[in-house]
Order: sequence, then C-alpha cells, then structure tokens
Amino acid sequence: MPIRFASRPQQIAAIVVFVLLAAVGFLPLFGGPGYEQSLASGLVVPAAAAIAAALELSASPPPPALACVARGLLSGALLAGTAFLTAMIHGARAGICDLWGGTTFFALTAGSGALLGGLWGAVVAEVTRRARSRRPIAVLLAMAAPLGGIGVSIARFYGSPMIFAFDPFFGYFSGTLYDTVVDVRTELWTYRAGSAATIAGALLVACALERTPEGTLRIAWQGSRKRKARLLLGLASLAASIIVAAKGASLGHWQSASTIANTLGGRASGPRCDIVYPDSTLPDQVALMVRDCEQQLAAVEQRLGAKLTGRLTAYEFLDANQKRRLMGAAETSIAKPWRREVYVQVSSFPHPVLGHEIAHVVAGSFARGPLRVGGGLWPNPGLIEGVAVATSPDDDELTIAQWARAMLDIGVLPSVRELFSLDFLGQSAAKSYTVAGAFVSWVLERWGTATVHAWYRGESIEALTGNRWSALDSAFRESLTALPMPPEASVYARARFDQPSVWARKCPHVVDALHRAANQCRDERRFQRALLLYDSALSRDARDWHVRFDRAWVELRYTDQARGRDDLARIRDDHDAPRTWRDRSEEAIADDDLAHGQASEAKEAYGAIAARTLDEDLARTLEVKILSADDSFARRALVDLLIGEPGHAVDPWIGALSVGEWMGKTQEPLAEYLAGRNLMLHGEWGRAAVHLDRVLARGAPTERVARELLRDRAICACATADAEALGRVASAVRSAESPFARSSGGRRDWLSRFIDRCTSR
Repeated sequence: MPIRFASRPQQIAAIVVFVLLAAVGFLPLFGGPGYEQSLASGLVVPAAAAIAAALELSASPPPPALACVARGLLSGALLAGTAFLTAMIHGARAGICDLWGGTTFFALTAGSGALLGGLWGAVVAEVTRRARSRRPIAVLLAMAAPLGGIGVSIARFYGSPMIFAFDPFFGYFSGTLYDTVVDVRTELWTYRAGSAATIAGALLVACALERTPEGTLRIAWQGSRKRKARLLLGLASLAASIIVAAKGASLGHWQSASTIANTLGGRASGPRCDIVYPDSTLPDQVALMVRDCEQQLAAVEQRLGAKLTGRLTAYEFLDANQKRRLMGAAETSIAKPWRREVYVQVSSFPHPVLGHEIAHVVAGSFARGPLRVGGGLWPNPGLIEGVAVATSPDDDELTIAQWARAMLDIGVLPSVRELFSLDFLGQSAAKSYTVAGAFVSWVLERWGTATVHAWYRGESIEALTGNRWSALDSAFRESLTALPMPPEASVYARARFDQPSVWARKCPHVVDALHRAANQCRDERRFQRALLLYDSALSRDARDWHVRFDRAWVELRYTDQARGRDDLARIRDDHDAPRTWRDRSEEAIADDDLAHGQASEAKEAYGAIAARTLDEDLARTLEVKILSADDSFARRALVDLLIGEPGHAVDPWIGALSVGEWMGKTQEPLAEYLAGRNLMLHGEWGRAAVHLDRVLARGAPTERVARELLRDRAICACATADAEALGRVASAVRSAESPFARSSGGRRDWLSRFIDRCTSR
C-alpha cells in the first residue's frame, strides 16, 4: 500500500489538534510552551495520533511490520509538532517564559506521549484490520489506551494518598494548583526512559516480524542472525520497560499507602488518630503529635456539630521535598475525606494547619458523593475551603471576618455567589479562603450547623435560608460593617489581598522555580550565583516584590552594601509596592543600621513600622529590637540572634550564647523571655516554662510581648499537660486587665480555642 507523508487521517487529526490547542492557548498560563500547555496537549495529541495511525494502517493491503511501527511513530511526531507549533505561535503572542525548559517539558510529556499514541494506533490497526466495522472499532480501541491511562490515574488518586500522576500518554500531572514550582523532575526522566525502552523494543521486534500471505504477522525464525539479535534485543527492551513500570514506587512514578508508610517508617496510634511519621522523630515528639491530632479532631467535631466515624490517619512528612516526592504536594497541605486521611509536614506543636485539614475530613461525615466533599456530586471549592477556614482559622491579629471587612473597605471583596463556584479558583488563595471562611462562619452563627450540613451535602443555600444570593451577600456585608477595625487594616488588606492569582501572574512556574533556586544558592553562600538567578526571575516578572526584596537583601548583607541599601530604599519608597514589602525593606535597612552601631536611626525606623503594622509577630520583634538597641549586652544578643554581623549569616549557636550571657549578667525580663521562647521553639517545654514564668511574675516589657508570653506559656502547659498552669494562663487571657483587651481579637480568639481544646481532654 503506498503511504503518503501526511495521509488524510493525519491531516484531519492535525487540524483538530491545531484548532483545540489554539483555543486553549488563550487561557492564562496556556499561551506558550510550559506545564499547562503540555498537559493540555497530552490530553489531546496522543489520542489523535492513535486514531490517525489506526485508521490509516488498518486499511489493506497492510505494509510491513516495521513500516507500520514507523508510520505510527511518524503520526505521533507530526501531531506533536503541530501542538508545539501552536504553543510557539501563542508564545509569540503572549511571551515565552522559558523556551528551553518548556520545550524539554513538552518533549518529555506530550511529545513522548504522542509517539506512544501513534505506536498504540499501529497495534490497533493490526487488531482491527479484518473487523467488519473497522473504522468505528479502530477509533474506539485507539482512544481506549489514552482514556484507560487517565482512568488508572483517577483510580490511584482515589485509592491512595497520591495526587500526582505519571502516564504514558499525557505525561505528568502535578496534582495541586497552589504549588507553583512545576519543573522537569528526575522522576520524569526515569519514567520516559521506560517509554523509550517501549518504543525501541517495538521497533526491534518489528524488524523480526514478517507478513504471511494472509497479511498476519509472525516471527521470522528462519531469518539471519541479525534479525534474531534484533528480536532478542527488542524483547530485552520491552522487559526493561516492564521493569521500570514495576519499580515505579522506588523510582517515584507512583505510590501507595503502604509504600509511603514504609518510606516514612514510623506509626503511632491514639484513641482515634493514627500518625504516620518519619522514623527519625523522637518519642516525646511522636506522643505530642498524637495528642495534637486527638485534641484538634475533638475541637473540629465540636465546632461542626459532627462526629467522624472510624479512625483518622495523619501522614506527617519530614519536609516539603519528601512530601512532594511521595504524594505530590510540596508546600500545600491536603486532605482526602473519603480516605479519612490528611497529609501535612512535621511542624512545631500545635500544628498550624492540621486542624484545617482535619476539618475537611470531619465535614466529609455529612457530605455526599464518592469524594465526601462539599457541593454534592459537583464539588464546590469555596464551600469546601470555607468550612475548613471557619472551623480552624489562622492564628492572626485580625479575625477572618475583620479581614473580610478590610477587603470591603478597599473595594476588593468578591460577591459570595461567585466565590461559592469554580470562580473561587480564579481569586488569589488568600482572598478566596478568607472570605469563604468568613461567610461560612457567619452562616454557622446565624443559621446553625444543620444548615451548613445540608448546604455541604448539596442543598441550596437559598432554599435553606429563605434568601436569594443577593440578599445573603447584602446581609453578610452589613454584618461586616459593624465590626471594630484598626485604622491600619485597609492598607495591609490591600497588600495581602489585592494580589493576582496564579492564573494572572506572569510566568509563575518559571519565576518561582528560579526564586527557589536562588534562595538555595543564598543559603549555600553562593551569592553571585544567587544574584544571577534573581535577575533571571526579574527579567520575566520585574514586579515580583518577593524576588526584588530577596535580591536586594543578599546585596546588602553579602556583596554590595551600598547598592543593596539603594535597592531596598527604592522598594520602601515605591507606593505601588505592597505595604508589607515596603515594611520589610525598611526593617532590613534598620537592621543594617543596628548591626553597624547606628542605634538611633534603627530605633526610629523600627518604631514607625511597629506603630502601623498589623503583623503581630513583626511588631513584637521590632519592639524587642527597640528595647535592646541602647544596651550593649542586649544589642549584641539581638544582632547575633536575629540579624547577624555584617557579611555573616545568623548562627543560632552564637545567638543562644549571646542571649545566655545577657541574661546571666543583667537578669533582664526581656532576656528571660527570649531564652524561654527559644527553648520552647526547640521543644524544651519544661525548661522554657521556668523562664516564661519568671517574666510573668516580673511583668512583660510591652503588651505585645505580654500577649506572646501568655501564648507561649499556654503551649508549654498544654505540651506538658500542666492543667494548673493552663488555668492560670486562661484567667490572665480572659481578665479585664488582659494584654489582649486592646488587641483586634484574632489571636485572643485563637488562644482561647487552644486553651479550651487542651483542657477538654
């Protein structure tokens, strides 16, 4: 049969691929070579290549086996080229973030998948050549493998802790929206090594096949030694591909609950919680993990008015890299309610996000559908996250309702109707999570848990409350206007919430990957390399304030002090910059002044920032720096502990030594507080409590320090099960003279909830 370079099925497939991907390319992040475009191509091109090859090659008379395989691979290559050409056209329109990286990613995902799709189409052609309804059967079988691969990935997502997926056809799916660093991983190279072995094996085996007069294929046993050698080598290549697939867990291509548990190595159980943790964790830390899980589970159940049936399993990974490798999410914490499992990183007690993830699981107890998430059969991300945020809000200076009020004041508060839909994903995470949580909390307080349960099951909130969305939105906004607000809230809300989502950012994957690499070089003291990487990131997004700040800080501290100060001053004075980054830049300049002995300049800057900021931790740290600036012992300790000498990184050992010398020579309450706090951060709960109690007896130097002192003492008391000390802290927090009396309320509310959950068990 004569075969043209581009047959009619290939031409039609190329047109379909071009039209579909050209349309998709107008979506944010899909307009050029990169992860999203490669994923979209991987869902389209391999199936198109398989169909084109199957339709073309199933016609008779059939070509030789090697020609069939080659033609199938050519179909894949032609369609992959079409998809990549489409990406380049959109890249010329929208800008290409990383040509080499995007090209490599495409080649290892959709490009390789297209070749396998064409190869599968050649196999389908052999099977369907004599079928009575050849064309429809060929199309269905050609689509079966790509769709089957997607089905396997969905089954693994549902049946294991995995959220990522490697697939022969679409290539790689990272699994999470909020981890923006999606790059070419070692696992992708090894996975595609298996794909290459499959292609090579198919070509070599095809060389050893011949056609019978009837058109079927058979092994040419009577052939030359070269043919037999090719057959054996081809079979060995196919065996290598099978071995790569079988070793997928060790190579990082897939995981199961058992392989993850075996890798982590540790397991502990409480009355209702099972903790899977790194086996390097110390026994007392493990006991605290279990207690934390039990306490947070009980608190979430009480807040939601629900009871989780069965046990809850918390996987606590060593760090973001291990978590990404084993289940797919790096910095993003995940819950799978249908498995009653949560996946977080090991953190200090109390775990900052464990309660949020547990809330997802507990909410699953009154949800419908196979995933046990809010919205019924069609998940509602705003409702899912809103319930979790309302149940376990952050330890923040403002409450979630106050932050929503601040958004209302600056005109960026979205309508609640659009937030409780897929539009939730179009907002920045900080904005969408906060407003959804504030609205769900308002519904809980006004209509109770039964209404939230029914809404979560998929019933209409309008029917449940008797109000249309417009009325609910108006009533919610009216409730926000009654909240007391600090005058600085609007400025900091703009910095926190008036930021683009990942979809609206410019080259987020490339910029964040370069930023991460630059920070790693910084930490390894490869400062010139770090600056080059920062510059590369800024060449793609010059308004990434985090990168701009980090670059200027490295200059200030390690390479060119004058230029670093100038760059930080430009951020500080840029009124288009978010207030938070302007404050951080001003603080960095003041830190440099303090390290060089210019105490008065540093104190003035610290005081200005502390007077306006809503970041309680930052303001408290600034107050500590101000109090320490004029005393030689105190200034030395603060520089060693928090800033570092010019040209030197902060060394925790030197910082601890200086604080110890300061405390021993002066017995200052501030030194005692710093010693106690740092002991607490290292898990030395009993020793920390001794120092914190001394400061409580003598009086904290500022209200902010007093608030943190009570918080730290409560954590130590809970960690050591000291009910008497916990009671004393509770009385101090709730008294009329409490240092929380003049605070905004977010941290006081968090601390009250924390004390309640510690005393309830």
